[in-house]
Amino acid sequence: HNTANGWYSSVSGGIVNEAKGRYSSVSGGLRNTAGGYFSSVSGGQDNVASATSASVSGGKINTAKGTYSSVLGGGYNTAKGRFSSVLGGTYKHADGKYSSVPSI
Repeated sequence: HNTANGWYSSVSGGIVNEAKGRYSSVSGGLRNTAGGYFSSVSGGQDNVASATSASVSGGKINTAKGTYSSVLGGGYNTAKGRFSSVLGGTYKHADGKYSSVPSI
């Protein structure tokens, strides 16, 4: 089952998804978690957006844990730095502030 227990949070679909940050959302997929304030996970599987305004667009086992960080897709990627992004691919890490890692 899906759970939206953060204030003003939502889960639109999928299976075993959780929106637990205030104003967070999970659109669908499987076992995704939006835990930070204003965080979002659009879909995919086992993705986590744990920081404020962090987002994961899809893919599998991706984590956005820096404030304002994003992972656009792929698998096993991590955006840890503030304002960092991973654009896709596999096993990519954006650890520094303002860092961006391409999918290639």
